[in-house]
Amino acid sequence: MGRAGATACVSAATVVWRWGQVEASQNGEDLCLAHRDAQAQAWVRRGRVVRGPGYDGASRAVRHDLARTGAIVRLRQRGRYLVHAAGAVDEQGRAWLLAGDSGCGKSTLAYALARSGWTILGDDGVLIEVVGDGITAHSWREPLEVSAALATAFPELGAHSLRARQEDPRRRIPMTTPLTRAAPVAALVFVKRGERSMLTGLGAVASLAALVRQSPWVIVEDAHTHDHLDALRFTAGLPSFQLEHTQADLHTIAQTLSGSMP
Repeated sequence: MGRAGATACVSAATVVWRWGQVEASQNGEDLCLAHRDAQAQAWVRRGRVVRGPGYDGASRAVRHDLARTGAIVRLRQRGRYLVHAAGAVDEQGRAWLLAGDSGCGKSTLAYALARSGWTILGDDGVLIEVVGDGITAHSWREPLEVSAALATAFPELGAHSLRARQEDPRRRIPMTTPLTRAAPVAALVFVKRGERSMLTGLGAVASLAALVRQSPWVIVEDAHTHDHLDALRFTAGLPSFQLEHTQADLHTIAQTLSGSMP
């Protein structure tokens, strides 16, 4: 990451969009990213993410938030769009995107699929790109993390309990899994926890609405908005499902998903 020679961001009244603790504002052709919990900034300038005022002295978590958001914007400019989803690739080489809000069980299900022999594209984010007449999913390089509370379902977590992030209320443990860099997307699965197990089909309109929620940068009005929305529309046209799941599904999820597609 380079260093910006720019002044501080413009006033909060000019905030264009917000993701987590990062607020974005436009300054000419540059995009300024300001962290809400710290006096720290980064800029997206000419396709690069550069450090702004306060960045070097900020905590590691703040720098990570700024750099991550900057990377999302930079990749968007290159035709790759982040979806808040886990990604897993089945034995036939097909990518499945498990999308949903934080805490819905994406990482847990992805880890369950990895234990069944699937490979992993991402835990908390996957990049999608229109390639020819299909959608390709690319890995988003962050470790897959699983809650230590799931040791009853996944006994091997007990041996890694000391690696759990103590500041994390969910005490998630980074786990090593087989990875895949890219694969064609076969289906979308919108995940939620429930008291029963149910996989139901989802139409294209409902799928697109749910997908936009998990790729909110599409609302940014710039030269890339149209292409971003087209990519989401194209993706929403793939087979889509809503999965209501319980802990009992962790040992059968691979069969459930594979059985839903020819």
